[in-house]
Order: sequence, then structure tokens, then C-alpha cells
Amino acid sequence: MVGKQAGSGIKSLEAKLIEHLTFQARRARREDLGTITRTCLAEAARALEPRLVPVTARPAAITGSAARWAREGIALETVLDAYHDGVRVGLAFLTEQAAGEHPDQVAAAAGLIVRVLEMVTTATSTAYLDEHRQVAREQQTTAQTLVSALLSGHGVARLARRAGISVAGSYQVVALAIPAHPDERRPGMGAPSAARRKLRRVQAALATPLGSRALSLLSDEGGTVLVPIDEIYAMTLLTPEVLDLLGEAAEVPLTAVVTSGDTARIPELAGLAQELLASLQADGRPPGLYRLADLPGCDCLQQVRRPVVTSPNDHRITRSA
Repeated sequence: MVGKQAGSGIKSLEAKLIEHLTFQARRARREDLGTITRTCLAEAARALEPRLVPVTARPAAITGSAARWAREGIALETVLDAYHDGVRVGLAFLTEQAAGEHPDQVAAAAGLIVRVLEMVTTATSTAYLDEHRQVAREQQTTAQTLVSALLSGHGVARLARRAGISVAGSYQVVALAIPAHPDERRPGMGAPSAARRKLRRVQAALATPLGSRALSLLSDEGGTVLVPIDEIYAMTLLTPEVLDLLGEAAEVPLTAVVTSGDTARIPELAGLAQELLASLQADGRPPGLYRLADLPGCDCLQQVRRPVVTSPNDHRITRSA
């Protein structure tokens, strides 16, 4: 067979391809994204040649690099683009080498580069997303720990230093109620899953208008959201429009009571907002955003406990002490 001829068989052309990929990696700058991806391409090619090793074999360099890039925040599409650039270099090399080679040899070498692409794409995407989920879980745990500290008023500074999260001087404090989705009312085992999906949609929707600095402690029935207030992010607050976006994500109308104050007052304000939210629901008030407004010049606890709440359409409600 042509592929077994000494000196010019299928293995010979594949070996040239591997040598070329390795050379391209070595000539580039070290620790550069393109350098690392081309090194991984060469390692993948060596893993797949000379035998047809299943593409589930994943050199550690591929998965390790993908995990590191996920931690560093490099976009997955950027990583895959770098791999695709390396594959294009390999295909260009094969085009140059095709002259004088038997078609079977060229086809086998092209098949190798396709299997390499399959390996690095699958391994990179899987490792990247796994690491990204792990990072997201860690960040969520850290954020929930910090918001718990803010709501309790204890250990805030220590947790913030350990987590590397800055604590603002004041916060918008939001008590949020999330009613059951219609899918949760259906009989069977689907209700818990529907509730979890609803919560995930709300959490994802929060990040778009409020950014990563907003802290939340939510269940599928609601909870508390803390939005930092400072000069830079003064416009990034929970508004009726933002609440509408969250409601669209939850696919149910939401009710929220919002107030704001110094960080030290968060436990007091959060408790008060939750009390008023429960009162609004008990009174059958319509969904929407209700603002808790302190009386002008009042900053003592007794006066805070006698607030005026306004909804988006300016209805005013007083709560008895």
C-alpha cells in the first residue's frame, strides 16, 4: 500500500505536520495565548498519531490551560479562535506539502488535523466550562457569606478583606418577593425543578443591570438584594424598570420594597423592608416597586419604624408601629 512505503508513507506526512506545529509553537513568544494553544495542538497531534486514539484522550496541557484561562477571565471564544488559527496554519502547511504526495497521504494528514481540532475543542470547552462553574460557585458562596454578614452586622470587614470585595459606605436595601411560577403549581416532581430554574433566571437577570457588585441572598420565594451606592455606580440601582426585567426573567410579577442607608444600618433596614413587604402582600397590594422613604431630617430608630411607602403610581401607605 502507498501509506506503507518507506520514507514517504502516511506516518511520514503526519510526522511533518507535528514537527511543523511544534516549530510554530517554539518560534512564538512564550506564555502567549497563541504559543500555548499551538503547543497544545502539537501535543494533541502526538497523542493521536500514529494510531487512531479516541478523541476522549485529552493531554493534560489542554485541560490545564483551559482551566487557567477560565480563572483568568479570558473568553472561551478567544481561546478557541487561537486554536483555530493554529489549525489554519497546519492546513496551510499541508496545502504546501500536498504537491507530489499521494492523495491518501494528504487525506490521512488532513484527517489528523481534523481529529486534533475535535480533541482540543471538546477538551478545552469541557475543562473551561467546568472551571467556570467552579469559579461561579465560589464567587456565589463568597457573596452569600458577605451579604449574610452585612445583614447580621457582624464580621463584615474581615470577610470583605478575605474575599477581596469592597464594601460601600451605603447600600440600597431591597426586600424582594418572588411568587410561584405556574409550572410550580403543577402536580408531580417538576415543581422543585421549576422553582430552581426560576431562581436561576432571576439571579442571572440581576447581573445585567446591577453588575457583579450587587449582593443577593435569595430563595425561589424571594429574599434580600443589596446594591452598593457610590458616586461611580450611583445610577446602577434597582428601579421599576429593573424590577420589570427581573419579572420578565422570572415569568411572574414581582413585588419589592426598597430603601437605602449607611452600611451599618443594613440589618435594621433589611428587617424593616421585609416586614413591610409581608404587610403589603397580606393587604393584597399589586406587584411593583414600593419605596420606603424616611421622613426628612429623621435618622432615629423610632422614626424609621414609622415610614411612608410609595409605589410607582404614587399610592402612599402608612404602617402602624
